[in-house]
Amino acid sequence: MRLPGEKAEETRTPAPLKAQDADYISYLIGVARGQFKPYGLSSLENNVIVIEILDAARESARTGRTITLQK
Repeated sequence: MRLPGEKAEETRTPAPLKAQDADYISYLIGVARGQFKPYGLSSLENNVIVIEILDAARESARTGRTITLQK
């Protein structure tokens, strides 16, 4: 990766995933059994935000105007 304003590239290794995150079946079973709440990319909160962004993009493309999202 390269940070803004820097010329040198840097290699980073991400931390290993938790066992329940490493495979989607384990994640689904854990959520279904109530062992943990959905989070990250699978969370309802995140998916609602994504839908709001996509809806605003469609409206912007349809009308040709900039759409401002509410916080």
